[in-house]
Amino acid sequence: MKTILKKLKHYLEDKDERNLLINVLLAFGVKGISMVISLYSMPLYIKYFENDDVLGLWYTILSLLNWILICDLGLGNGLRNRLTTALATGNSQKAKNYISSTYAALTVLILPVTLLGGVLLQFVDLNRFLNIDSTLISPRTLGIATTILFVGICLNFVLKTINVIIYAVQKSSLNNILYLITSVIPLIFIFLFKGKNVEQNLIALTVVHVLALNLPPLLASLILFKNKLLRSCTPSLKHCTKQTALDVLTFGLRFFLAQIFFMLLINTNEILLTKIFGSDTVVDYSIYYKLFTFVGSLFMLALTPIWSKVTKDLAQKRYQRIRKTNRFLYLLAVLAAVAEFTLVPFLQLAINIWLKEDAITVHLPTALIFAFYGSMYIFNVVLTTIANGMGDLRTQIVFFGIASLLKLPTVLLLDSFTDHWAIVVLYNGAALLLFCCVQLVWVERKLKNLTKETDDSVLEPSPAKPSQKDGFTQ
Repeated sequence: MKTILKKLKHYLEDKDERNLLINVLLAFGVKGISMVISLYSMPLYIKYFENDDVLGLWYTILSLLNWILICDLGLGNGLRNRLTTALATGNSQKAKNYISSTYAALTVLILPVTLLGGVLLQFVDLNRFLNIDSTLISPRTLGIATTILFVGICLNFVLKTINVIIYAVQKSSLNNILYLITSVIPLIFIFLFKGKNVEQNLIALTVVHVLALNLPPLLASLILFKNKLLRSCTPSLKHCTKQTALDVLTFGLRFFLAQIFFMLLINTNEILLTKIFGSDTVVDYSIYYKLFTFVGSLFMLALTPIWSKVTKDLAQKRYQRIRKTNRFLYLLAVLAAVAEFTLVPFLQLAINIWLKEDAITVHLPTALIFAFYGSMYIFNVVLTTIANGMGDLRTQIVFFGIASLLKLPTVLLLDSFTDHWAIVVLYNGAALLLFCCVQLVWVERKLKNLTKETDDSVLEPSPAKPSQKDGFTQ
């Protein structure tokens, strides 16, 4: 026990490690509350809409429109790595240039998208595209709701930059507080408000969702840029440069490709389920998904500050520290995967307690498929966090790109053998398994080579320097 306390004390003496631990602990506290709220929100949403088709429609619309948030061509993630490196090397002027140029580039990028998309949405048959009967939701109501959400998410496209900046300054727990506020606002609304019909409920919720999405980052930006933490980095037009924007964009494009391929693989589930199996299956999928990705979400939460820490350690050539962190994460991932399968025998009980009269009957093969997928998702989070921090996205781009292209034909082929929607999730799990095997080898080899190069440079004898006694400068 004394040895453990001694090691913990030694660990906490390091400012960076202490800051990381504080952020992780605070994040767990805040995110824990947020996840409980998320689980509690499902029965509230079911009662709010009183129709599985409309609830499935809501989830599908959000899934589709959230694609806008990744279409920043990687500027957000590119800024995260570049800004972390600038701050780690003490270059506040460069940090200010990166922030200013990124805000300007994102604004220029999203304005035409917002205007063009808002117009085009008025000419799309959304009922047919989203497979929802016009007797449930009229084309006019669906068009209004979708347009409101579209404009709101476009606005968040720029405002969410503050989240990236918060990660870069190693204060990730602040982001979890913002996300908590965002999730609480709609929950309070659907608990208190009930419209006259399902169409009125849909319109009202879209407005509240947009406000909940944008008010927290807007207020955070106004407060933090006046605070000493970010005062020196406050964005301004005179610090916007084309060269800096291109630097962030060029670097960020790799993140963009990896991210969009990953979303094509993972975030198209609701769309495929709606189009192939019907929108009502999205509700069952969401119930399984929320439970089996609970541990994975916790893992992503814990690893959020590690991304920027890896970038900082890399800039300061502390490779052994990265390897030590990585080994610990592998162990945690194994334990988390065991927890995924341990949930299966208790799943029906958990759903009964959670959803009460709205509980579904657990299908054992489906539960096992989700446990497998949840395990692979956890290992994916670990490996991509390290790779993202190191700024090397080649493995992700190749594997996620191929997997996303093969998803639709493979699902259609599997559907001819078994008419069950869980095959969509099974495909995702298998794709992540293959990726994790290759990414694991790459990460370990890369860190080993970097460590060896550092060791070799230390062992290499320095040229002998004449002393002052010999008449030369020492």
